[in-house]
Amino acid sequence: MALTPCLLAQPKPAFEVAAIKLRPPGSMIRMIGGWPSGPRLTLEAMSLSDLVSWAYNTKPWLVAGGPAWASSSGIRDRSTLDDKPKRFDIIAKADGDAERPIAEFRQMMQTLLSERFHLELRRETRETAVYALVVDRGGPKFHESAPDAKGILRMAGRGKIAGSGGTIEQLAGWFSNANGVDRPVVDQTGLTGHYDYTLEWSNPMAGDTSDSAAPSIFKAMQEQLGLKLEPRRAPVEFLVIVHAEMPSSN
Repeated sequence: MALTPCLLAQPKPAFEVAAIKLRPPGSMIRMIGGWPSGPRLTLEAMSLSDLVSWAYNTKPWLVAGGPAWASSSGIRDRSTLDDKPKRFDIIAKADGDAERPIAEFRQMMQTLLSERFHLELRRETRETAVYALVVDRGGPKFHESAPDAKGILRMAGRGKIAGSGGTIEQLAGWFSNANGVDRPVVDQTGLTGHYDYTLEWSNPMAGDTSDSAAPSIFKAMQEQLGLKLEPRRAPVEFLVIVHAEMPSSN
């Protein structure tokens, strides 16, 4: 009887080399985040929660759990206690000289987190307070985009965004725990197309006093877009850090 050959498990994508450095307590942070360049990836001043969010391409507020040092809170940490938030700089390189797609870098970062931070995750759905983004009684105050629209949502000034072929899901993501909204925003409009729209608002939560005449985000949504943010409770899926350790030496 002929035997069916066993298929070996494919190795997980991994960096050829990677250096992880802990930022000194009290160091000033000019930026948080990073960028790929060819086969290289540089990430600066990122907490473990930030790294998980980046590697798994999810919103930072959807990462929960983990030790206190993994938190993304605290831009400047003047303490040396082990349980204070820690931030890391990572410089990594894939093998070869070819440019790599961002999705591949994310997979490599997942492997790095597993091997060097001994990271263990689980997905967990939690009932949590949210704002449901719904269509107001008068209907939407924007129109579908032309077929050749770029499909972007960008900052057009302080407290102003512009969508060109943007989705309502992008709009909801822009305001989830950010930009004047203190809860996750869940798109429940039922609008699945691509749209052109602009939105201008004030954000007192960020100390924005540049235009006292600008409405709050809640009023701006209704007046300018014909949408409404309604407080509700809804199931939201989180990535929960079950276990993590300070990274092994380089």
